[in-house]
Amino acid sequence: MRRHAEQYAKRTPSVQGNHFDFSGLWVNELGSNMDIVVDSNGNVTGKYQSAVSDNGGPTKWFSLTGTTSGDLISFTVNWGTEITAWIGHGAFSVDSSPEILALWQLVKNVPDIEDPETQWKTVMSGADSFIRA
Repeated sequence: MRRHAEQYAKRTPSVQGNHFDFSGLWVNELGSNMDIVVDSNGNVTGKYQSAVSDNGGPTKWFSLTGTTSGDLISFTVNWGTEITAWIGHGAFSVDSSPEILALWQLVKNVPDIEDPETQWKTVMSGADSFIRA
């Protein structure tokens, strides 16, 4: 189930201190997987496999890069003809399980950016919540 960031803000307590362990395997509400590593400088590397694709099934694994600052994270995946960027934060659910709550935007190529009939299709947005796999 998708939830809005405003709903999370009211139900999740603040992270203790300013550090959150983002490294590891995560899965979102659609079943997409990401495996990330955060180095000592806060740089994020890893891989991402989307559970949804134009072909109807999961994608292959794609490279993921990003950055963290305390309990904040941003990362991107270049799918080839599309790029998705997530920005969010680490939090703990009411049962103290770690979560990554993030908003995303996906930008994609369309046949003719000047064509008003297809221009609206270039950017989509939404929200994801990731839990440890």
